[in-house]
Amino acid sequence: MARHTLVIDDRSLPDQPGSPIAIEGDEAKHAIRVKRVAEGDIVRVLNGKGLVLTTRVTEARRTLHLAVESVEEEPRPSVTLQVATATPKGPRLDKMIDMLSQVGASAWHPLSTKYGVVEPGANKIDRMERICRESAKQALRAWPMQIGAPLALSDALKTEAGERLVIADASGGEYQPGGPGTVRALVGPEGGWTSEELDAAKRAGAQVVGLGPHVLRIETAAVVLASTVVRSEAAT
Repeated sequence: MARHTLVIDDRSLPDQPGSPIAIEGDEAKHAIRVKRVAEGDIVRVLNGKGLVLTTRVTEARRTLHLAVESVEEEPRPSVTLQVATATPKGPRLDKMIDMLSQVGASAWHPLSTKYGVVEPGANKIDRMERICRESAKQALRAWPMQIGAPLALSDALKTEAGERLVIADASGGEYQPGGPGTVRALVGPEGGWTSEELDAAKRAGAQVVGLGPHVLRIETAAVVLASTVVRSEAAT
């Protein structure tokens, strides 16, 4: 069993058993000082593009030296789940990003609606990308979740061939899976959708999905909907 997982955003990582890898900087420091990785330990290395390397530590001092033992290429999921939500305030946003990554969302977009127009600034975007990387380690994701560009609702409702829309609302029913492709799941602000917004989503062909009898916070609704889609599609 791997002692530690690293995410190295480098497409040039070696892909042949026996190849050496040298890891420096914060990733090496965390592995050696915090995770106590030592010579002989197994370390999994991901490049964020589907490559999964199983390596063995040959030296762990200032630089972490690894030797590749096996190489795998993990394909992208057959269902790509894009989640677009109103933006929760404060630390709730960080928690939502971490949980969406864990349950299997492919991307998150901040969504502007009539009652929810908070958009994360550049510093928050950088932090969320770091959260996605750390979550990929914990969840062993070969394809980390991406942070997408902000979307107005009108843009989020535009689809191309192979894309499906899902919108969370108390008036909806159970999620109905549709097979391989892209699902864009929309979650509104805690003030809810306006009747005009919900009608526009229905005209765009969105499947309206209910998430239970209670009013949920944005981050709770987003994770419940994402988990429902991922689990339902995996079961088909």
